Amino acid sequence: MDPNDDPVSRAERALYDIQELADSTAEHHPYWALLYNCSQISKLILEKWNDELTEEDLSEIRWMISELENSCKKL
Repeated sequence: MDPNDDPVSRAERALYDIQELADSTAEHHPYWALLYNCSQISKLILEKWNDELTEEDLSEIRWMISELENSCKKL
């Protein structure tokens, strides 16, 4: 099996396209913050898939979740 074709690697490649969309979308788009923060959370999780999430990682995820909640309130 190609080590670059495992499920995590495929997910990371697909996520790259999502991040490109989030990065190229104007911040005034109503869904920009949702897409951006979801993709950042997913990126962090995939990067640590075979490792432990640190307390700093978890703190960052919690902050991004709060940003998601704030974005939802604005919709």
